[in-house]
Order: sequence, then C-alpha cells, then structure tokens
Amino acid sequence: MILPKIIHLALLAASAAAHFVVPNDDQNMSGIVVNGIPYSTRVKYMRLANEALFEQSGPCPFAAYGTIIVNHTSDEVVCRGANFRTGDPTYDPSRRAINHILMFHFSIHGEISAINACTAVFQARNMTATQIFAAWADLSICTNAPSLPQNLLTPNADTNAESCPMCASAIRWSGFKEYIYGTTIQHNYNAGWGVITMSSYDVFQQTRQLPGYQTVMLGQILTNETDPLFSWQYNESYPCPNGCVKEMSKTRGYMACVDPNST
Repeated sequence: MILPKIIHLALLAASAAAHFVVPNDDQNMSGIVVNGIPYSTRVKYMRLANEALFEQSGPCPFAAYGTIIVNHTSDEVVCRGANFRTGDPTYDPSRRAINHILMFHFSIHGEISAINACTAVFQARNMTATQIFAAWADLSICTNAPSLPQNLLTPNADTNAESCPMCASAIRWSGFKEYIYGTTIQHNYNAGWGVITMSSYDVFQQTRQLPGYQTVMLGQILTNETDPLFSWQYNESYPCPNGCVKEMSKTRGYMACVDPNST
C-alpha cells in the first residue's frame, strides 16, 4: 500500500510542476500604442535587440538573451548588450548537471551588459554620477527574453526575453522610462530553462517607493520571433532557428543547434 501511494504522490508532484503557472506573467501588450510610440516601432527595436545578440554570439547561441537601450526622442539605439560568461557568481547562475556533478556557468545578463555599456558611454562624456542616474529616466530598455541616442536624457530598454528578478530590479533601481520584453519567464520555464519563477510585474509591484521614474512595462512584444530562440535548448525535436542545424553536443550529451558556418 505504501509504494502505490508514493508513486501516486510523485505523479501528482510531476503533474503540478508541469502545469505550474508563473503568477502575473501574462502581460501581453502586443499591438498597443503606449507613450505615443506606434507598435511598429516596438517591433523594430525588438528585432534590433535580437540582432545585437546575433552579432555578438552568432545565429543560435545557447543563451539567446539580447538587450538594447533606446532613446525614442531621437529614435536611436544608445547601447546594446547580450549574455556572456564570466567567473563572477554575482551574475547569472545558470547551472547544469554533468556526470552527476552540479556545474555553474556564470554569465552577465544582457540587461546588465547593456546598462554597463551605457554607463561607460556616460562616463566617457564626463557626466557625473548624479547626471548618469538622471539620464536613465529618459531611456527605454528592450530585451528579447522577462530589456543611447544623441539626446542621452530619454532612455528605453528593449530585451528579447523577460528579465529575471535581478535584472528587473536593476531596471527599476535605474529608473528607466520603459521596459520592453519579448519572451516570458513562463515560456522559458515550460521550455526547460532553470528560472526564478517571479514575474517582472511582481518585482515592479514591490518597487513603488523607489526614487526616480516609475518604469512602464510592456510585455510579450514580437514573441513569434523571440520564443523560437529559447525553445530548442532542452528540446531535441524543436527546429533550430536562423538556419542552424542539429548536431550531437559533446559537452551536453544530446542534440543541440549549431551554426553550420562555424564548423
């Protein structure tokens, strides 16, 4: 009697995990005009966030996170960023098991990479710390995964996937005017990614007393193009994006997407 009960409980736990819903993660703003900016402009910059990724990491990188920082007043990309690995554990702890040993691969998230790049731009222009902090309120950050122009005082950030809680917090601490993302945390959770299952919406709800601009969040922009970038890494049957092909990965031990021109 005990064994069937254990099996039943295990099946229930597996079913619950498979159907887990990230709270408040459906923030679809596709097609909506916000702050007088047409949706076609949002699409343009989300594609540029993807291009920033491809230029740095190729057509099908495993960590497909790309981010740009935009000044919509001058219609200009100020800074770009993409995930890349470092040895610093304060950055992204993405982890995987190899031969039953938990291995950590730390990487700078695209949002942090873009913010660092813009900070360097501001410093090169001899801006003070106070001036740099004030500048974020005019910019938008756009990231593909849930992301500076001539007039440095109008920032938006575009990121191709929804930011993790760390990056969402950094966006709010910076006081960006807007935060635009594509693929959701829910999608990446369902696709097998190791993620912290807290939506950007819930992070933002806890930041109302922070100084600076109350960042506007626009979610799920151009997901028909961003979702495929995050869908193949843990699914051998999912087609590769951007002309990449399936090959057996010696490091991962299963079929993964690779750039045919890199081999």
